[in-house]
Amino acid sequence: MRRGLIKGRVILPFLIGMAIMITGCSKSNESVAIVESAQSLVSYDKEDTYTEWNEQDATTITFNDQSIDIEDNNSVVINDNTVEIHTSGTYVLEGSSRDSQVIVDAEDEGTVRLVLNGVSLESTSTAPIFVKQADKAVITAEEGTSNTITDPTEYVYEEEADEPKAAIYSKDDLTINGTGTLIVNGNYKDGITGKDDLKIIEATIEVTAEDDGIVGRDLFAMNDAFITIDAGGDGVKSSNDTDENKANIVLESGSLTIDAGSDGIQSENTVTIVDGEYTITAGGGSPETIEATTEFGGGFGGQGQGTMPNGQEFSEGNMPQGKPDVAEGEEPPEQGEMDGFENRQPPEQAQETEQAPNNTEETEETEEDETTSTKGIKAENKLDIVGGSLTIDTNDDALHSNNNMVVAGGEITLSTGDDALHADNEMTISDGSIQVDKSYEGIEGKSITVSGGDIHVTAEDDGINVNGGTDQMAMQRFGESQTENAEESGEEQESDEGKLLIEGGSIYIDANGDGLDSNTSAVMTGGTVLVYGPANSGNGALDYDQSFEIEGGTLIAAGSSGMAEGVSESSKQSTFMMTFPETLGAGTTVYVEGSNGEAVVAVAPEKAFQSIVISSPDLKQDESYTIYTNGEFSGDEVDGFYQNVTTEGGTKVLEFSLTSTMMYLNESGETEHSSGMFGGGRGQQGQGGS
Repeated sequence: MRRGLIKGRVILPFLIGMAIMITGCSKSNESVAIVESAQSLVSYDKEDTYTEWNEQDATTITFNDQSIDIEDNNSVVINDNTVEIHTSGTYVLEGSSRDSQVIVDAEDEGTVRLVLNGVSLESTSTAPIFVKQADKAVITAEEGTSNTITDPTEYVYEEEADEPKAAIYSKDDLTINGTGTLIVNGNYKDGITGKDDLKIIEATIEVTAEDDGIVGRDLFAMNDAFITIDAGGDGVKSSNDTDENKANIVLESGSLTIDAGSDGIQSENTVTIVDGEYTITAGGGSPETIEATTEFGGGFGGQGQGTMPNGQEFSEGNMPQGKPDVAEGEEPPEQGEMDGFENRQPPEQAQETEQAPNNTEETEETEEDETTSTKGIKAENKLDIVGGSLTIDTNDDALHSNNNMVVAGGEITLSTGDDALHADNEMTISDGSIQVDKSYEGIEGKSITVSGGDIHVTAEDDGINVNGGTDQMAMQRFGESQTENAEESGEEQESDEGKLLIEGGSIYIDANGDGLDSNTSAVMTGGTVLVYGPANSGNGALDYDQSFEIEGGTLIAAGSSGMAEGVSESSKQSTFMMTFPETLGAGTTVYVEGSNGEAVVAVAPEKAFQSIVISSPDLKQDESYTIYTNGEFSGDEVDGFYQNVTTEGGTKVLEFSLTSTMMYLNESGETEHSSGMFGGGRGQQGQGGS
């Protein structure tokens, strides 16, 4: 019997070239850099990808229920129902046993290869396969065979610190390859654990685990494999938190399906996805409905969308104005202490707050239960996506990095009960397709840059949220007197830390909270952005604290009028905001025509709206334009935005001359804008029909 090289495997040097072809030469630098970085983390030697074995040179070990048959080999010792392998070489495992164990404890250098040739191993006391010591260990699933490894629900330990905790457990580097099938039942804790590097190449593996599915402590790499995991804990984990260069996950190609009670994929360092297909469900998936809180210009919450703290619906006539009443001599309330106002909290934070016990002496088990993470893919340092297909459905964040995230390609579909994409630091999106079907917030980061890609976001709260800068007290946003008091006390009002930068790509936002929200500033230089923002007046299609400068691209932001704002006067590209006397229904067409009769913008917002912000390179200073509604459009339409449009009929609403960079309009013409209740970017709002 003889087997050869694994066929069809994909290696990283080839994927560098593939990344160039996928992203195009003009956008390939970032992709290539990511793939090269992954290449530095994973290396493959001949033993990793080579499955050849010769029957004459291999030792065959046959399990027959409680008996073990073995060819003469001084390097193998049978002790009751345990097989101990003490030298490198190839060992072929066949047959079945209801209570046996294979221990690799090699005393020489070299590779110990276990060929699973139609074997079923079960143990009643410990891990059926335990690599205790080996220069390198390789497990090969023989072509055309199905192999099953099952451990018990409880282990019997002599020295627990040195004993396994998974059905397949290796204390040294481990590679699993071959074209056969491996079924692993981890009834005690984990399914497969490698305490050093763990690589899986081409094999078909099915893992069921009480806790974590697959753990590669220093590294987990997957190449052209087909893996299915059903885990009570994390699906895939790289857990070394003591070496800053380790705990990396590199997913090169193949297929990975995970249903995890905790995180789908979790790394204490980096996660890199180059290619492949990934389907992840974490924490039972996203909730059927997502409860959101209303933001009053940021920082507030706790109420249903579109309601004031007293339960009244928002309208143009009952928007809260000025600061709350404070008796003479009394200090204004701190954020979160105002009557009816609460700190804005994502769903899981509010839940954790409610569950937090008064007694600080908590057991470790209780702490774990209260802080269970149910994210799709979570990286401590960096999450990079170059390509592949990802479908993720999670209770918590779908894609999460405690530091930076880069999306430079791939087809990504997300549903989540919290953020779809979240980076504590920098978020960069340069290519790929991102479809967010359900989220609390769509894309969140301290700083967000979008230079390419096709992005569709549906969010119960904010669509895109830059949360960098200073978290000001809510009271500092109530009127000029509060701002003056803060300035006198030396409190910081603005920060240049982090911003929203849109340089290209296509962005579609359907948000019940703010559409584009920056706690600092925003700059747009290119691309197409469609925001179909909130129908309630507690949020705006655009929301920023410092400035929103637009220099290029097409921006259309439609939504309610109560908190609507335009862009900054310092913008280089002309913009106007039209506020209609009443709310227009979803699908109502808005057509802007130039003095020459040519179309400037034609759009049919997909949600009800009363205000619309339009910025286009075709808008020119000191030229005349006419706004029409309710016409019939025909042309090239995507997400309610028309190009090469022809129109028929419609109602003329307003003819105006564009006399300033940022104009505010109603049906009577140009109108002033007030400071409103929140200051900052808020308040640059039209006055409706008044």
